[in-house]
Amino acid sequence: MTAELNRVSEALSESDAYTVLSGAWDALDLAGRLADAIAWDEASDELQALIVAQECFTARDLLPVPETGGPLNLAEIEPGTAGLAPYIGLLDRTLGALVRLASAGDSSTGAQSRLSEAARHASAAREALTTVREQ
Repeated sequence: MTAELNRVSEALSESDAYTVLSGAWDALDLAGRLADAIAWDEASDELQALIVAQECFTARDLLPVPETGGPLNLAEIEPGTAGLAPYIGLLDRTLGALVRLASAGDSSTGAQSRLSEAARHASAAREALTTVREQ
């Protein structure tokens, strides 16, 4: 796992909600760009890759844009399912973080429903990513 993936993963387990939301935004952005990058690989199911990208970007758009930083570098992607495993794990952690924030949120602000919806999209992205390279 690259240093950037580790940093994003660590942010998802922080107690500060802003840090977690920034980490979730970055994780969804990375996974969506990964899906775009592999969509046309011969070893990938392009429809599933496009679904991953769409679900990631839809979830990401429900979250506040981080105020600092910029796009993270997408590392070289290993062939086969091993190359996707770090991103599947990252989406697992993102889903857990979003669910945790949604259950702790104030339902009167609408933030809880946005976080829950983002979690649903993250879950769909994770499921689709597991099938992109099944061989």
